[in-house]
This record gives sequence, C-alpha cells and structure tokens, in this order.
Amino acid sequence: MDCRRPEILKKIAVFVFILAVLPAFCEALEIPILNLKYGSLERSREVTKIFETAQILPNHKYYIHGWGEVPYAIIAVQDKFKLRKGLWQEVDVTVPLLRSWISRMDNIYAYPPYGSQILDHQGNPLGVWYSSKQWTTIVIEEENQIAIFAPEPPGFRGGK
Repeated sequence: MDCRRPEILKKIAVFVFILAVLPAFCEALEIPILNLKYGSLERSREVTKIFETAQILPNHKYYIHGWGEVPYAIIAVQDKFKLRKGLWQEVDVTVPLLRSWISRMDNIYAYPPYGSQILDHQGNPLGVWYSSKQWTTIVIEEENQIAIFAPEPPGFRGGK
C-alpha cells in the first residue's frame, strides 16, 4: 500500500483549487498578462503574388522557419514591430534567394504555399506570411512586440 497516496491527493486538490480561482483572482487584480491579444492570418491573393513575383517589401524584416534549404514559412514583419525571439531566423533576403525558396516550396510541399496578411487584434496589418500552412498563433504584446508561432512542417509530395 502506498503511504503517500493521501499526500498526492491533497496536492492534486490544492492544484485544482488554484486553477479554479486563478482567473477570478487575476481579473480582480487586473493582471494584464492573462489578457492576451491575438492576431490572425487573412489569406490574400495580393500577398501570394508579392511572393511569387519575388518582390521585397520595403520597411520589413524577413524571417524564415524550416529545415535545410526549404523554409516551412517566410514572413516579413514591418520594421516598427519587434518579433519575439524564437524559432524564426532573420534573413537578409535578396530577389534570387526569395525566388529560390518560393520555387522549392512550390515543388516540394504537398499543398501549394499561399500568402496571407498578418493582422493584429484590431485587424491592422503587421506583415505578411507565405506558407503551405494557413494557420498560426499570433500574440500582440506590449511596446510593438509580437510573437508569431512557427508552423509545423508541411506535408511533402509523394513520389513513385
């Protein structure tokens, strides 16, 4: 017989209680960290065309996420916003490099990449997104800082 079982059950009960009262407690104290603002992606043919014609947007910083020579996603974030450090790699993009990535993404992934506007919680543009994955989580933080979650690897084309 496990002598620690009542102790474990007591700890679980305390944990469940804390989880139950935490939202009300934070709301009463007006703790803003739990009041997150979420952005969104809005599919855009115009953004798709910008990437497919290898146009580099002025006043934007470019980032990629992926493995090897083929990004899972490419984003361009307006200079006035700071992307939270994470899995995104900032790149000095050139037209030939952008063309190369777009071509590889189009040929390798099972679903063709598509462009989207990256929008804040009020629908204002933050940047652009290009990927086979058409969803992500975007968190709007304080002082023009944003967090954009990197997508999971897209499916690959099968071969015979």
